[in-house]
Amino acid sequence: MEILIHYLKFNQIHLEIIKIMGSVIFIALWWLPISTPLSEKFRNIYFSLLWLAICTLWLTVQEDFTSSILPFLIFIFLQITRFIFKWIYKKEPIPLLIAKSLNHRYSKLENRKSDQNDVGYSLIIFAIGGSLSIVVF
Repeated sequence: MEILIHYLKFNQIHLEIIKIMGSVIFIALWWLPISTPLSEKFRNIYFSLLWLAICTLWLTVQEDFTSSILPFLIFIFLQITRFIFKWIYKKEPIPLLIAKSLNHRYSKLENRKSDQNDVGYSLIIFAIGGSLSIVVF
């Protein structure tokens, strides 16, 4: 999708489509990791490297520095928070989906069901990540 945006921008085709596609990519890079269990995938080094490559490509496509640096900040924030959680509780966190009701998850990697510490982790990620987003914008 980013390559298509770059192509459309290079050929100056449909500037409104570029803005819509750019907004979709920005939301995916910024909001999904702090509000869904997608951040659990950052434990995989290949997924993290792919995510960093996409964020770097986003940095080159997007002209606005604020919106281009926010995905990097969220990624770094998630990694630091995950390492702190692991250091304190001696286990990897199980991120939960932020929704109206509490939905526990079972992690095959950790071989355990999420508990109150994981709920707190998810709420901290959501609250501080959302606040960081508001402050940056």
